[in-house]
Amino acid sequence: MKTIFPISNDIYFNLAWEEYILKEIAKDEDIFLLWQNNTAICVGRNQNVYEEVNLRYVHKNKIPLVRRISGGGTVFHDLGNLNYTFITKSKDHINNYKKMTQPIVDALNKIGIPIEFSGKSDLKIRGKKVSGNAQFVYKDLILHHGTLLFDSNLEFLQGSLKEKDDSTESISVKSNRSVVTNIADYTELSLDQFKQYLLEEITQNETIALSKKDFSKIEKLKDEKYVTYNWNYGESPRSVIKKKTETYDVKISVVYGMVEDALILVDGSLAMSLASSMVGVKFHPTDLGFLKAKHEALYSLLFE
Repeated sequence: MKTIFPISNDIYFNLAWEEYILKEIAKDEDIFLLWQNNTAICVGRNQNVYEEVNLRYVHKNKIPLVRRISGGGTVFHDLGNLNYTFITKSKDHINNYKKMTQPIVDALNKIGIPIEFSGKSDLKIRGKKVSGNAQFVYKDLILHHGTLLFDSNLEFLQGSLKEKDDSTESISVKSNRSVVTNIADYTELSLDQFKQYLLEEITQNETIALSKKDFSKIEKLKDEKYVTYNWNYGESPRSVIKKKTETYDVKISVVYGMVEDALILVDGSLAMSLASSMVGVKFHPTDLGFLKAKHEALYSLLFE
């Protein structure tokens, strides 16, 4: 199994890098990647950002929010988290999360870290989650990737992700919130030592080099897909967002990340339409910032 060394901690670039390797570089060789991102939120392909993410917190703390090509739930990335990717032939590997994560489990068990496979796709240490996993199939290949919380900022993680509630209705895939922990609490290795150990254990340090042309194409994919609002927010399923106060209810319909309708209801009846000012606007704290001046309470309610 070979590896390709990352050159960036930018999640937009790295998700493009990972997709490009799957579609353009991986052929008959198995590939294992280890990579890190600066602080970011990564939502699953079929998820709704309005259900999963505390947008106001993410916006206030300038945390990038990015959609990946694989399914699964929303995960938190920072430089204390290590992402791993296996790319191999898909035969016998699709949805076989236990088999795909076994090399990680074996490697960590070998150095005394009591990690084990749990549920459908998680890795846990003594009942606490340290890794979420997801897959994407392309032609006869499978991309399986996961997180490894090594020494992550768990306060940022908890603040960025929404607790499950019924304020948003959609047909999206929902995340399952879990109690999490850091691997660093169970080993004396530093993150760099831990990363080097995994590379040696799984790849024997066999490498593939990308060309300048490859990196140019990765940048193009990043710019055309991963940094765009249409991909990260607009791919969310149609949403109906409902918020309640003691005196009125708010009902916002969002399609392709844009406000389709905005109503204020009192006792279930229409009291006011905000369509003239909100319809066609991106449902995002920045783009709806104009609400602060006239409807600060409404703005706070929508993005609390």
